[in-house]
Amino acid sequence: MPEWLFATLFVGGFIVIVGAVAWRNTKRQLKRLVARRPSPSKDEFLEMMKPDVSREASEFIWDAVRSHLDYFDHALTPHPDDDLVDELPIADEEWSMDWPREWAERSGFHESNFHDWPKEWPVTIRNYGRWLDMGPDV
Repeated sequence: MPEWLFATLFVGGFIVIVGAVAWRNTKRQLKRLVARRPSPSKDEFLEMMKPDVSREASEFIWDAVRSHLDYFDHALTPHPDDDLVDELPIADEEWSMDWPREWAERSGFHESNFHDWPKEWPVTIRNYGRWLDMGPDV
């Protein structure tokens, strides 16, 4: 057997194992989250967000988060108190770069005009909606 084939199979096997472990760990993380808190329906989520966040921002967040959660578990839905950093399997670049860009384009301003994130706010879904609602810093 050629040396390059052995090396290729070794590296390929390693990548498959790492991916399988990551998938398993993510599924476990989501099972713990489902057991810890309720998964609201869209209407319940919007109602929970209503005191702090506009309906438009809440619906935007619902759709964005659901598109990621559906990939792993259809029973899990976003909750306003979920931590975007530690609890949900969403890449940082999604909620920190892509979602603000989409929201800014929808709202008619440039993404560079967002307010800075208030340092005392934890990165929860509710606070993310509040931040989106702050709009441009002009």
